[in-house]
Amino acid sequence: MDVTNTETTDVLAASAWSVDASLAIPGPRSPADVGGFYRPELDGLRFLAFIAVYMQHTIGFGIAGNHQHLPNWLGDLFGTIGLAGTFGVDLFFVLSSYLITELLLRERVMTGVLDVKAFYIRRMLRIWPLYFLFIVFAYGFAFAIPGEELTWRHLLGYFLFAGNWVYFLIPVTTVAGPLWSVSLEEQFYLVWPWLMRGASERRLVQFAGALMIFAMAARLAMGIVHPGDDWVSKNSFTRVDGIAVGALLALTLNGGVPQWRAGTRAALAAACVLVLLWIAYTFGLFEPPVRLPQLMFGWAFAAIACGGLLLSVLGDAGPFTALLRSRPFIYLGRISFGLYVYHELLLTVGAPLFPLHDSSASQMAAYWLFGLAGSIVMAAASYRWLELPFLRLKRQRFTVVESRRD
Repeated sequence: MDVTNTETTDVLAASAWSVDASLAIPGPRSPADVGGFYRPELDGLRFLAFIAVYMQHTIGFGIAGNHQHLPNWLGDLFGTIGLAGTFGVDLFFVLSSYLITELLLRERVMTGVLDVKAFYIRRMLRIWPLYFLFIVFAYGFAFAIPGEELTWRHLLGYFLFAGNWVYFLIPVTTVAGPLWSVSLEEQFYLVWPWLMRGASERRLVQFAGALMIFAMAARLAMGIVHPGDDWVSKNSFTRVDGIAVGALLALTLNGGVPQWRAGTRAALAAACVLVLLWIAYTFGLFEPPVRLPQLMFGWAFAAIACGGLLLSVLGDAGPFTALLRSRPFIYLGRISFGLYVYHELLLTVGAPLFPLHDSSASQMAAYWLFGLAGSIVMAAASYRWLELPFLRLKRQRFTVVESRRD
């Protein structure tokens, strides 16, 4: 769930939106107008996307029935937050699509053409070392831990980046489960750079808009034929709204960032969070059968809200994003791919240590902290000794547009 990142020149002030937030879009890019691109606040936002997913996997009791370990009102609140954590994946999709599209647009202006082969090599060096190592580990882990399973069919599906399809066609319990989203992203990136290589920006906007409409139509069809949760939420055709929104943001911003005051940004961010909680609480997306209008539009609204969250922090250098731009948050965002990969393993290991985490508030909190702290330790070690050598090779030999230095 990460994106190409290497080191840093800021977006030009000349290509930013006007201070009065009139949404004026910068003019056409020229080679002199582009260079490196790095926004530290997006690293912090990437960590928050992980925290959202982590909340989903640790607060899984939903909003139905009594909550033995919490007052019902508090249980409903936390249950709603847990359900809304599902949209952390959509936020990852928005971030990845926005950043990759922006970097490829800059490369196209700088060089006159996209080097698609170099793009694929960058993706391989960023994703493959940790991805494949963990899948092999998960396969062995399934032989040692009761309840875990990862058959050769699942292994093959993950190796072919079709893990999302295998995951819901052949249901499985595995610590590699979260990697279904990596498969979905990689499927999209098999196609997107080729479209960007040959199409105008106007045509790319049309492609991205059509992708979102196609996803809504696919969910409508799926709701009629097979409205199961995983069939919709992990399907390559029904869960691409966030990718479409991220690409649309990059294309329409045209290299610019909004110059909004902190109050405007805070209001937008709060509204987007409330929309996500509202969808989680009222749309019933996770309790099939889902009503067709909610199924069709719910995921689209969530993706748009995630795009709004990105927009609310993008380009801000003031107090509103001070935490996101702090060194701890930037670092945690930098290792967020490892956090995403390892957290299910740590939660599986931690479950027997806190056997009452489903019924005791204190054990639930201890279980939550154990999984988070363990994930950070493992992700930091993985980043330092496994991922970083490949990232340096990527930056030195295959990077065209500089982003954050890893």
